[in-house]
Amino acid sequence: MDRSEFRHPLRMKGFSITNSESIAGNIHRILLEQLDYIKMQSEREQEDVHKAIHEIRKSIKRIRAVLRMIRDEIGYSSYYRENVFYRDLSRKLSEIRNFEVLSGSIRTLQKDLSNTIPADVFISLEEELGRQQEEVTGGPARLNQLLKKTAGEIDNGRERINDFPIKHDDFGALEGGLFRMYRQGRRYLRDARKNPSPAQLHDLRKRMKYFWYQVDILQPIFPGPMKAYASTLETIGENLGVYHDLQVMQEFLAGSEIIPDVRVNEALQEACIARKSMLLQNIWPMAGMAYSEKPRAMVDRLASYWEVYARSTNDQYH
Repeated sequence: MDRSEFRHPLRMKGFSITNSESIAGNIHRILLEQLDYIKMQSEREQEDVHKAIHEIRKSIKRIRAVLRMIRDEIGYSSYYRENVFYRDLSRKLSEIRNFEVLSGSIRTLQKDLSNTIPADVFISLEEELGRQQEEVTGGPARLNQLLKKTAGEIDNGRERINDFPIKHDDFGALEGGLFRMYRQGRRYLRDARKNPSPAQLHDLRKRMKYFWYQVDILQPIFPGPMKAYASTLETIGENLGVYHDLQVMQEFLAGSEIIPDVRVNEALQEACIARKSMLLQNIWPMAGMAYSEKPRAMVDRLASYWEVYARSTNDQYH
């Protein structure tokens, strides 16, 4: 399925460091801009509520990636409080997002199997999905109410951001979080290759996505290589996302009685399995390259980029 249809057409404004701000200034600005974007998506009347929800959940993930990067700087208790706050906020929207995932999977399967499975099978699946969605969400009006409630909750988090105790104004403020996130991703990759279960792959995807956002923030320290690396992490994350979507679809089919013909149901599930297998063949070598360095070597390399970036920045003002 084409997950790119949910991407914002412009790269998130300000989601990177600048050489004109302190570390604290950069972090506060990045987080506040994400909150502004969430509030904008939450408060306006939406023609496409599901797209707005997807955008909001992406911004929440960006915020949680930043929190992981500055965890050592702000202390575990502050990190834990904020991470749980945004995690719970995202969970309230996740079930709604799952319906869009299933709908996209149905369209993908229909393209793949249009010559072998009648179109009315896919129509029935879409109708059943729509019925369940209406039952859970209560329709567009209720969804817009949920978005407005989200905007109110975001205001509760805004005031705490400026109180984050970010004292170090160098790479040391970020180093511990980057090391931890990269090390976790490397470990989850190793475990997923040994046991590529849906749960393991989903956990890997989450860690890789957080690290991707962190690398994205740091692009200016060495724009070409960092942009290429961020793009690689994004591609792996997107492939893991499609894998997850197909897994959700497979589980939906296994638990659904809407398709009375067992052979048709099995054909749909087999198509999910085949596509998942192809995705993994592409994921493993790319992920292996992305996590080829040991954690200490990776972070030391980023620190060396930062040192040159900071020195060249200082030279501009002397």
